[in-house]
Amino acid sequence: MTDATVIIAAWKAEAHLARSVESALAQRDVDLEVIIIDDASPDGTARKAQELAARDRRVSVLQLTENAGPAGARNAGLDAACGKWIAVLDADDAMMPGRLAAMIALAKNHGADAIYDGLQFAEAGGRPAGRPRLAAPAATGPAPWTLETFLAGNQVTPGRLSLGYLKPLISKDFMDMHNMRYNPALRNGEDFHLMLGMLAKGAQLWFQPEPGYLYTIRAGSVSNRFDPAHARALSKADAEFLARHGAALSTASVALMHRRQRRIADLAATEAAMQALRAARPDRAAAELMRRPQAFARFLSQLGAALWQRLR
Repeated sequence: MTDATVIIAAWKAEAHLARSVESALAQRDVDLEVIIIDDASPDGTARKAQELAARDRRVSVLQLTENAGPAGARNAGLDAACGKWIAVLDADDAMMPGRLAAMIALAKNHGADAIYDGLQFAEAGGRPAGRPRLAAPAATGPAPWTLETFLAGNQVTPGRLSLGYLKPLISKDFMDMHNMRYNPALRNGEDFHLMLGMLAKGAQLWFQPEPGYLYTIRAGSVSNRFDPAHARALSKADAEFLARHGAALSTASVALMHRRQRRIADLAATEAAMQALRAARPDRAAAELMRRPQAFARFLSQLGAALWQRLR
């Protein structure tokens, strides 16, 4: 059996897809396959993907005829995967060479169904930028994460990277046994909701603090902005999760979910107001904030940061 399947959902990724795929193929001591899912890209992503597949038999390509978003594209990859473990890799990111072997070994040692590891920011060319960044307090070694731990690290806190940015290694058997797939309605927060659903089903999640994932922040990336429409879909998914699992959750977990919902609403109102200002519509910005006055402090903070960037 193939040890791992690396799933790469690609949309308009022609310029940087090769680096991502090459980092997957460079993994040591792991028998793997790489599945590139071209999400109906309007550029040369599909052509580049086919070129990469022609160079290495471990690479295959799925081409979607309609754009499905990262969740839908990853679901197509999951359905085609043969690996015992699923590794999610964004098309503009990369992995350290020993990452998957270390994560698989940790999973086997602790009976884990999913593993997260540390995250390292990287420049566009792949060079690490600054110190490793983690969304959780520094740890001295591998540790289990409960549902409460995971929720506490996904509170949409200004200035703090959420745990949802981390990319997991997931047991394919667990996903198939519990019919787990990404929520195709989500274009933001899809990784968070997949892991949230797994934890609600009893998945054992472990965290390895050593950074193995290279995360590239690019201007205009989906994860670098927050569309109000995406926020509404995320709020709906949060509410649906509480409706399904709320009765079985701890009081602390329910409280964390409610706090997260409030913060997402604040963020959505802030982004809508900022969009209105960029469109020279201060009246519309004021109306957005009047509908959600709790977001005013967050709006002022974000506006101040934007003005500071312009003045620098």
